[in-house]
Amino acid sequence: MFYLKLAINNVRKSFSNFAPFILASTVMFVMDLILASIVFSPSIDKLKQGAGTTKVFMAIGFFIISLFAVVILVYSYRFLLKQRTKEFGLYEILGLSKSQIARISFYELIILLIATIAIGTVAGFALSKFLFLILVKLIGGNYFGLEFSFQPILVVSIFFLIIFILLIIISNNTIRRNSSLSLLKEESQGEREPKANIIFAILSVILLGLGYYIAVTVQNPIDALTKFFLAVALVIVGTYLFYISFTIWLLKHQKANKKYYYQSKHFITISSMLYRMKQNAVGLANITVLVSMTFVTLAVTVALHTGVKDVIKQTFPDNTTVSATLSGVSKEKAESLISDTAANPKIDITYSSANKIARINPSDEKIKIERSDAKDLKIDYSGVKILNREDLVKIGNDSLADISGNEVIIGSPNGKTSAKSVNWMGQKLVVKDVIKDLKNVTNELSGIKIFYIIFPNKTEMEKYVSIYNQAGKKDGNQSNSDMTINTNAYFNLEDKELEKFSKQLDENLSLSIKNNEVSNSAYENTVSKAEMTSVMKEFTGSFLFIGFTMGLTFILGAGLIIYYKQVSEGAQDKRSYKILQEVGLSKNEVAQTIKSQVMMVFFMPIMMAVVHFAFAFILIKKLLLIFSISNGGQIFIVSVLTIFVITGIYFLIYKLTSKVYYNIVER
Repeated sequence: MFYLKLAINNVRKSFSNFAPFILASTVMFVMDLILASIVFSPSIDKLKQGAGTTKVFMAIGFFIISLFAVVILVYSYRFLLKQRTKEFGLYEILGLSKSQIARISFYELIILLIATIAIGTVAGFALSKFLFLILVKLIGGNYFGLEFSFQPILVVSIFFLIIFILLIIISNNTIRRNSSLSLLKEESQGEREPKANIIFAILSVILLGLGYYIAVTVQNPIDALTKFFLAVALVIVGTYLFYISFTIWLLKHQKANKKYYYQSKHFITISSMLYRMKQNAVGLANITVLVSMTFVTLAVTVALHTGVKDVIKQTFPDNTTVSATLSGVSKEKAESLISDTAANPKIDITYSSANKIARINPSDEKIKIERSDAKDLKIDYSGVKILNREDLVKIGNDSLADISGNEVIIGSPNGKTSAKSVNWMGQKLVVKDVIKDLKNVTNELSGIKIFYIIFPNKTEMEKYVSIYNQAGKKDGNQSNSDMTINTNAYFNLEDKELEKFSKQLDENLSLSIKNNEVSNSAYENTVSKAEMTSVMKEFTGSFLFIGFTMGLTFILGAGLIIYYKQVSEGAQDKRSYKILQEVGLSKNEVAQTIKSQVMMVFFMPIMMAVVHFAFAFILIKKLLLIFSISNGGQIFIVSVLTIFVITGIYFLIYKLTSKVYYNIVER
């Protein structure tokens, strides 16, 4: 009981030391509880769109933030321990054994755990209801009441109990492996001046260069997806080595320059930075990585959410609400099947097309069409949309050049080409004209660059499709990679009639297959604009919500690390600047030196994070193409606004925490 009272008294009297850790643990508990409350709530099943996508994203977010909570709490507690080692040393000198000191630390952690769960539960439930309303708004749901259960509290509490058990182990090891003398001195011990490792310094530049090179040279979304994590890993490792080795080498290089070094402001700043750079470097690298993650997470999720309208526009031509695609069915037969339904809609747009993968050879500006059944999707593969001029003219593209025979028109809505010829399975096609876009033709091949190949008429289009399929039989390739001509029809239909229409169209198609009027592999797919909008809003809304939650958590983590750095460095710098004033440095010179060092240390991470993001921007654009987000201007604007907002928050954190530093140093 004595040790429990002592622990309670310690927390109460040294609350200023415990407060940052309590804040960190409570914030992480609240973030986890918010996501867990949504995942386990019965309300999620009552949303209009259903629970599928939203639940998956909330679960992924819960897992990521939980891992981050472990890192932040361990980091925070290690800082708290360093502040209290002198106190633990005094306990041992006064006669307490290490096991008794460990017991006091154990009771303190139990008190902190109870406080975290109590405060976090109240705050978490209050914020859960508010953030659930935001989530429902983002995904377009219609059920706004969040029902609570005991399960999320239990799950998050057990998880935090495990984290605190880990902290107890860390505390016991710290107390048991140090003598009373070392515990008394540990708080005031500084890092020895590190040695410059030129090999690691060069390696940091190489790793960063490789990561940047991968980011700016990706050719398509498939390539970006496979190389994204490699580029991220290289940049993260390169960032840590950059701060740990390259910055030390640079500082030593500046120190070797006598004219630069022997100036009061440079002398003090460089000496101070060198003396503790090993400790500073890890903290600065942590901040850089967290801010970079915040940039990427928010920019991607916001760009995805704002790009939904463009995706819908790409999928549905103007003034249409329903898209019906009939595979392996001629245009005439498809129109007949649609018209024979009870709804009997007036078809606004109809055209034939075939979609396939082609290899674009940029070196000699040729488009080479070849089967890719057993081939990897290399970086030079793109989507090709096969069309015919006859259909396109009827749906509003009457400005297309006249072509005949083996002449074709090529173009791309989201890429560039100036090819003069097309190699179609060994058959040479002559390019007569190059176009940028087509009216009333949608993009079914989302996620990759699209290239149009337009034949003179349906007969010529069918001829070359047949050549493609025959080549597959000769090579022994599987027939499921054959090219199939589809009919794309667009019209208007009320939502309440859509399900009935789709069912009847499927019955009509099945009857045609039975009567051998169309291929037995034919099928239809009907999608409404409202249905697609709903699905996209659910996906992007959930993604944005998780992005916002993770971004907020990352920036709070960065802010916490900045605060710890300010406090720890302030305590160490206080003695140094006092000595400098005693040997003749004026108070203004000391203040100017402090400002110079603080600005250099704490603005370096944000500047490096911006550089990381600038190189990652091309990679991000490629990744967003997977979701058909291709508006580069919009992505750029979202990215710039994200950087401005996060930089503003970072500057605010800097201003608030720098006051703590100045107060400690000047006290």
